[in-house]
Amino acid sequence: MARAIHGDYVRKQAEDGRTSAENPSMVSWDELPEHLRESNRRQAEDIASKLRAIGCKVVPRADGRNDSFGFDPSELERLARMEHDRWWREKKATGWSYGTEKDIHRQTSPYLVPFDELPDDIKELDRNAVRAIPDVLARAGLGIARLSREESGDGQDIG
Repeated sequence: MARAIHGDYVRKQAEDGRTSAENPSMVSWDELPEHLRESNRRQAEDIASKLRAIGCKVVPRADGRNDSFGFDPSELERLARMEHDRWWREKKATGWSYGTEKDIHRQTSPYLVPFDELPDDIKELDRNAVRAIPDVLARAGLGIARLSREESGDGQDIG
């Protein structure tokens, strides 16, 4: 799933007209530095927890309940916030801090701020990561299903 996450990111960046000269992360998985591979792995590991937060779960694709899953706008925004928070915690844990400019060597980024303070194009990166979840799971033979009332644990209808 981490490879699929990275592949989707590279594809989306290319669609937006960015090049590897502008964004050194736009390389094949094999060329990607290990710390960025690990970041993709952490993002993949967090998918189930994000889905649970909106009353969903990961299911085998053969289940049939997940062929055309889509997030509603409020789910998309909630999960994008969660993805940004996950990324922010990851960066802080690996020594990054806020800086007015992104500097890989000094480990500073202007995006180490709450989601609401991000520029729209950076918020869109988080939204794109969420939009890609159904496809990332599908490539691994998995999908998304809404939790039933019993599975939600609170007796209330989830979806």
